Amino acid sequence: MTNTAAEANQTSSGIGGLIRRGIANTGPLLILLFLAVVLWILSPPFRSPTSMMLLALEVSAIGVIAAGQTFVILTGGIDLSVEAMVSFAGVAAAILIAGTSIAGGQIANGMPSVVAIAIALALGLGVGLFQGMLITLFRMNPLIVTLGFRSMLLGVALVWTRGAGINILKDGPLAAITGVIRIGNVPIPVPFLICILVYVVSWYVLRHTKLGRYTYAIGGNETAARLSGIRVDLYKATIYGISGFLAAIGGILVMGRLQSGAYQNGTNMTLSSVAAVVIGGTSLSGGIGGIWGTLIGVFIIRIVDAGLVYLSVPSTAKEIVIGAIIVLAVMLDVIRRGEIPWLRLRRRG
Repeated sequence: MTNTAAEANQTSSGIGGLIRRGIANTGPLLILLFLAVVLWILSPPFRSPTSMMLLALEVSAIGVIAAGQTFVILTGGIDLSVEAMVSFAGVAAAILIAGTSIAGGQIANGMPSVVAIAIALALGLGVGLFQGMLITLFRMNPLIVTLGFRSMLLGVALVWTRGAGINILKDGPLAAITGVIRIGNVPIPVPFLICILVYVVSWYVLRHTKLGRYTYAIGGNETAARLSGIRVDLYKATIYGISGFLAAIGGILVMGRLQSGAYQNGTNMTLSSVAAVVIGGTSLSGGIGGIWGTLIGVFIIRIVDAGLVYLSVPSTAKEIVIGAIIVLAVMLDVIRRGEIPWLRLRRRG
């Protein structure tokens, strides 16, 4: 009889654990669906195809940036320079395409957008790798390194533009990657397709490559990963390079959509990217999470943002709401990790 009771308890515990894990894994998706349904009911303009296309367009750039942030946070780090990289890469590409500075002085012959974009992406990759080298070789805190580069990159963009945007004309390739294609009668922004491609590649890398396995290992226990023979410094530097590269892609998408390179292009994208990663279930302490949860987190943030507009909430309240989302996301992360002493004591009791 005792054995039967024990087996019943184990079965109940197993089912309960399965349910809890299911809720934890599907929680962000359920929140997204709930917000979408509420906004669909309360705001008829939200239901229009144009609104859906704008939502996909808004998700694109921050989604690509958040994908890179996911890699970094999975290792237990953080990249505060991504919004500055968005501005820096966009300004660099715009200057090369236009061939002039903001003052109108000729600095070079205007380049084809393909060449300018390639140079801007190489700069993003290079800066990211350099940050990773500083963090690993000199054991510097990622918070300090990336915060310092945030200031430097924004400063360079501000000096180059003198506070105003550099307007460009789209050539064929730039128009193609920032345009819209139709699948049937449904318009789909090309930047959104680029975003989805980034997530598919990121998912494959994280789940089916050595880099992905080592990313989780480093975030789970960096010391153990180092002792097991993993070249931690090399892989961490590579991951910061990926973050810089993807942030530069985000900068190109923003620059192409606005047809202007400006130092304000990346405003608030660092906070939004970190919030999306945490809302999507990736732990700030590293080692736990996944890339598709981040995409759901990006959609949640953008739907909340759109909801404030469609429901005529004053624009001054936007920062309050976004700030509250970030605080709640971090709180959920702490609760998921079970790091609240009084809650642990209550469970034991």
